[in-house]
This record gives sequence, structure tokens and C-alpha cells, in this order.
Amino acid sequence: MIDWVVLVPIKRFADAKTRLHPRADRAAVAEAIARDTLDAVAGVSRVRMILVMTDDPALVEDLALPVAVTVRVQRVPGLNNAIADGLRYAQESWPDYGQAVLLGDLPALTSEDLEDTLAAAEELPLGVVPDASGSGTVMISGQPGVPLLPAFGVGSARRHRELGHRLLRAPEGLRRDVDTPEDLQTAIRLGVGRHTAATLGLTAAR
Repeated sequence: MIDWVVLVPIKRFADAKTRLHPRADRAAVAEAIARDTLDAVAGVSRVRMILVMTDDPALVEDLALPVAVTVRVQRVPGLNNAIADGLRYAQESWPDYGQAVLLGDLPALTSEDLEDTLAAAEELPLGVVPDASGSGTVMISGQPGVPLLPAFGVGSARRHRELGHRLLRAPEGLRRDVDTPEDLQTAIRLGVGRHTAATLGLTAAR
């Protein structure tokens, strides 16, 4: 079994999820979604380290997770630049670990779904999980010593495939990132984590 470091990029909550406008609680929802994502990652037995890349050094100071967490402030703007910087740090710090990059806006993600997907990723030098639409990317993975090739953004699933990442099939909870109110409603139907449920005033969380 491969030990994994999972890199999760998290944007400053005040600037995140602008497409959820006009929700007055947009920043709170963005924070809740990120915390539910991190909770799910922390529950995966294969994950030995969570590496959070953020543009706000005060953002996650109070993280209390049952797994080791390293928080780094990104030194250059842009999602792919932050990811590339984090991956270099991860390779230097934990060269024997597999590396995965997971978006931080997956409120319906469960530890079981990610556990199974990382188990499948052990068989591929480079893997990619497209989002629910099939065009974007929610996760890329690489076996120990295999450099990942981050190309997130519009149409990124195809770019990652062209760069050598092979398709990883995953449950919808892992593929359902949230950008719009419609995405959020779909995630709620799938079942969101406790932070998102509490923020939205839902009566029960999974």
C-alpha cells in the first residue's frame, strides 16, 4: 500500500466561490465546504500528510485533524503555480509518498470514496479524476517519484489526459465540486459534511 501526501489548495474565503453570489453567507459556505473536504481526506488510512496551499496564512490556523497537516502560504499567484510550488515541497519533504492534488470544494466527498480512489491510483503512474461534467479536474495523482503535471482550469481533464494522466473512475461525491448554486444543491442531495450542513441550517449531516 502506498502512503500519500494530499495537496489541497484553499483560496482566501472572502474571495472564494464568487459564483455563489448573491448569497450573503458565501464566505462561510466556502469555509465550510473546505473544512468538510479536509475532514474527508483526514479519514483516509492511506493519507499520511495533508499539505494545504493557501493565499491566507491565518486561514487554517485552527485545523484540528487526526492526521499530520502542513500549511504553506503560496508565494506566487494562480492555482497551478501554487500547486506546482506545493508539489516541489512535497517531493523534497516526503519523496517516498505518492502525491495527489485534490480540490478543496468537495462537500459531498466521503473518506470511503477517496480511500477507494487512491487504492485504484496505486496502479497508475499518473491518474486524473474529472469533475461531474467531464471537462474539469477534481484530482490528479502520481506514484512515488513520478512528477505530477498540474494543468487545472477550463478543459483541464483533457489536458491532463494529454499530459499522460490516465482516467481514474470515482464516485460522484468526489467528482462534484461546487461553484454555482446548482452545484451546491446537487451536493446537498448527495449528502454534505457536517460543516456545510451546519452552515446551511440543514437538519442532518452524513
